[in-house]
Amino acid sequence: MTLLVGENAQGKTNVLEAVALLSGQRSFRRARPSEMSGAEEGFAIRGVLRQGFESTCLTMAWSPGGGRSFDRDGAAVGFREASRIAPAVFLAPEHRDIVSGSPAARRRFLDRLLLAWRPAAGDDLARYEKALRSRNALLARIKAGGAVSGDELEAWTEELVRAGSAVRRKRREALIAWALFFGELAGAAGREYATISVSYESDGDSEEDLRGACRRLAGIERRRGYSLAGPHRDDLAWTREGRPLAVRASSGEIQRVVALAKLAEWKAVAQATGEAPLLGIDDFDAGLSAGWTEEFFDALPDGVTAILTTASDPARWRRWTAAVIEMRGGRPGAREALRAVNG
Repeated sequence: MTLLVGENAQGKTNVLEAVALLSGQRSFRRARPSEMSGAEEGFAIRGVLRQGFESTCLTMAWSPGGGRSFDRDGAAVGFREASRIAPAVFLAPEHRDIVSGSPAARRRFLDRLLLAWRPAAGDDLARYEKALRSRNALLARIKAGGAVSGDELEAWTEELVRAGSAVRRKRREALIAWALFFGELAGAAGREYATISVSYESDGDSEEDLRGACRRLAGIERRRGYSLAGPHRDDLAWTREGRPLAVRASSGEIQRVVALAKLAEWKAVAQATGEAPLLGIDDFDAGLSAGWTEEFFDALPDGVTAILTTASDPARWRRWTAAVIEMRGGRPGAREALRAVNG
């Protein structure tokens, strides 16, 4: 357990975000690489991952023209391989939109879970995204009055149906694995959390369901110029006793639910991969009572490697913490200061 401490705007979140990028993930603040870069030519992040007696050097680089690239011990790898090598789960204040935000935010949460739980599912997601882009381009051309071959539109519709059905099936499988852990954690948190349920909402599961939806909506899609059926329109429904959770829960309750959801994600990924992912939490004690934060620490599985940021006094979390790093002006504090903070 490592605490990154310091006042606001000292670089704590930047460090945590760099770890996320190195782990093959996007920014948990949804920042674009161009927004994170301090130089026009791009940036690179390097880190050493130690697992037992073995060390692996990972590099993530980004440039405006080339996008993201990853390197493992001098050999190029893809972002899925980086995710497999360095599995990690992150929790940040922005993740409250898993419950109270847009459907897109909940789909991002589910797909991040899916990629960490079954990295091979990334192929299905990529196929679906390509089919959706191509089909939308054809529909936009039709709306604008352009000529489009019916066979071409039908071909991309069929590809969207096949890839979309695979994405839905694997999303549901990942959600079932996650829900087992979430249910245990929510039940232990109290009755008001034990009655929370999460369900995947779509217009069907099978290829025929999606194919039928495309047929029913074909006329509207041509007028609007984009696809109206498929996994990109699905959602997660959070309810308590049958009513939407976002309108029944307090801000503190939502924060706690999100923390439980992310801890369940950690457990699901650990079970699927056979190794403990890194856990990164930004402003971990913001909006949560000291008592519940202590319960959260106690609930963390044995052997977890965690990096947490806080602007509060680290002394209150001393008994859980192995190291404290004080951030000042974007850099770690002096070694003497670290010893002083650690006592």
